Amino acid sequence: MTRTHAYWICQVGGWSLYVGARLLVSAFFRGITWRQVGAHVAVGAAGLAFTHLYRLLARRRRWTHRPLKQLVPRVVVASGGLAALTYAVSDLVGRHLLELRLYDTLESDTGMILAGMVNGWVLFMLWSVIYFGVHAAWNYRQAEVDKWKLEAQAEAARLQALKLQLNPHFFFNSLNSVRALIAEDPDRAQRMVTRLARLLRSTLRVDDVKTVPLEQELSTVRTYLQLEAVRFEDRLQYTIEAGEEALRCSVPYMLVQTLVENGIKHGVAQSKAGGCVAVTASVEADCLQIRVTNPGHIASEEGGTGLDNARERLHLLFGEAASLAVCNADDETVEAQVAVPLHAEAGPRRGETPDRAAVPPG
Repeated sequence: MTRTHAYWICQVGGWSLYVGARLLVSAFFRGITWRQVGAHVAVGAAGLAFTHLYRLLARRRRWTHRPLKQLVPRVVVASGGLAALTYAVSDLVGRHLLELRLYDTLESDTGMILAGMVNGWVLFMLWSVIYFGVHAAWNYRQAEVDKWKLEAQAEAARLQALKLQLNPHFFFNSLNSVRALIAEDPDRAQRMVTRLARLLRSTLRVDDVKTVPLEQELSTVRTYLQLEAVRFEDRLQYTIEAGEEALRCSVPYMLVQTLVENGIKHGVAQSKAGGCVAVTASVEADCLQIRVTNPGHIASEEGGTGLDNARERLHLLFGEAASLAVCNADDETVEAQVAVPLHAEAGPRRGETPDRAAVPPG
């Protein structure tokens, strides 16, 4: 149903109810003739026609977008004018064509005119309150919908920008590893290029994907660690453990790889002896728990672009229930802890567009 259809249903239905109510009151108190029925129908038809013209004027002058202090005097004046026009039509039809006085219980023409004007003014004021009230509610809701849409678009653009920050850093590091091997061991360098090409294909394939199954993410991490193991040789060991249920869970694309890269950069690379990077994942209490440990020690929680990026993507996709913390597991080990709620659906949290409400009239 369009807004125009809804408007006409309300118009015709409302004025029909008004005419029917007047006829019932007249029939109950004084009886009614066919001439009086005609007079009441004429009043209703005049009201419908004049309010429609009133609506056209209001839409042309954009009254529905005016503040209340500007709208009220216009409505008061317009309702008075409509009351005068409607009374003139009803008087013309009733008195001169049907030989009736619509307000024949009053003793004077002045009283009849005042009664008709006051009744008409109240009626059109009520019509105005309903019409502009519905539009005020509609404008408010539409403004909220537009605001949510803009927020959703901003969040989506922000999320895409954050994801695009990941790939250059990751591949530059991998290319540096390849370069270091070209002169020393061309065969191993060739294998590294093959692995790097596989990672590049995977990245291009999921360019528009916000999340991936943990199993796919860990496959990327494993390939990355194989590449880095060539550069660090015996200084880098790694383990990856994840349960079957955890492997099916969704995580932000390149999240675990970012944590592993951070562990190698700030842990293994900073230690002459190197160390082990361990990745574990399990489902605990309707939440995916991921832990990445690496050698090192931090005086306070680590930050930096990579971790800040990862936190922001987590919150954009899964809301405040998701978390990422980096702390000291002991004096020689740093641990990154990720929690992803299983019940949350990935997507911008503040930008979800609600269903539109039923279309208001006019």
